[in-house]
Amino acid sequence: MGRVEAGGGTGMLTDVVNTEAEFDALRPEWNSLVPRLSQPSPYQSWEWNRSWWRHFGSGHHLHIVTFREAGRLEGIAQFYRRRFGPPGAGIRALVPLGWEGNGRRQGITEHCELLFPEAARRTLMTALSDWLGNRRWSVALLPGTDPGEELPQRLLSHVVIRGKPSTYHHRALPATYAELVAGLNKSMRDNVKYYPRLLERTGHRFQLRVCDSANSVGAALSTFLELHQARARSITGVHHRDKFAFADRRAFLIEVAPRLAALGQLRLGLLEVDRCVVAAQMWLEMNDTMFIHYTGYDPAWAANSVQLIATLECLRWCIGRGVRRVEFLRGSGQRNERWDVERRVRVNLTLGRWPAPMRSLLRVQWLRRELHLQDTSLGPATGGGG
Repeated sequence: MGRVEAGGGTGMLTDVVNTEAEFDALRPEWNSLVPRLSQPSPYQSWEWNRSWWRHFGSGHHLHIVTFREAGRLEGIAQFYRRRFGPPGAGIRALVPLGWEGNGRRQGITEHCELLFPEAARRTLMTALSDWLGNRRWSVALLPGTDPGEELPQRLLSHVVIRGKPSTYHHRALPATYAELVAGLNKSMRDNVKYYPRLLERTGHRFQLRVCDSANSVGAALSTFLELHQARARSITGVHHRDKFAFADRRAFLIEVAPRLAALGQLRLGLLEVDRCVVAAQMWLEMNDTMFIHYTGYDPAWAANSVQLIATLECLRWCIGRGVRRVEFLRGSGQRNERWDVERRVRVNLTLGRWPAPMRSLLRVQWLRRELHLQDTSLGPATGGGG
């Protein structure tokens, strides 16, 4: 680890984890910290981030900053270091684990934020600001901040880019599936009732098979990936990207999915029609919350909305087990809003060690692509928020 330093006047001690052995040793404390976050999820777990680093960290350097008070781990800024430009004169970037960059794809870590529990968040942000003030860096990315968050002025003075707002949708789940259906808007309620009946009226029988162990999830991943790819290639309906078009992403999923399933944090629902799998819904779980993840279906069954039926059956299964909240994939649009959801908004902040020249540098398209900053607005920070 790096040299332990005092975090200014916060009482926090900071340290840097920069080897894989140290990353491995951090596992128990890391996973004890996650439940203290405002919305803990498997995306923030050690298992997700460790697997992510194994598959996407090649050529970069770990730079995980830990914050302790009286020996207790209070927060983690899970950075890694990337360099751009010629050796010795390039840009030093601090980027969060889960941030793929390279401009060619959006990340698959749907909930990306520093591991700063709400109760100590302002103190941790101050300690982070103090830490950054004593290090060599050019640009740092702070993911998932609340637009109204009151950041320390020293940190605020380094903001060179405010990302466009990202919308996250969620809703409470009632005690029974019937209550969920009854509480939906009329259009959605009609669809929820119509499509399962359509399958039955046309002589088909369907059932949901839930894979909830490491072995069963591992065995079903090839089917999931085939259906996910088939959905992306379909020329009918809404176009969907193939999130696993890249080999490193497929390898990541094949590793992380069984690991999370063994912890009860990932399930895979397979919708069978006449004993053939026609749709799949993956989701993550933590505490009493279900996190809708990625899907796939056979386009030959698109007219029967088998993907909607698969999601509904997974919701039914989760409600029956006491799950009381569902989080949907980030992003706005009808796919999420049709569920009568509540919203929260987050923005990604880009900091510059020297704000004025960094603001000019970040107008260069290749650098914006490398840092995956396409959906951003350049300009100085304004107001009191983050």
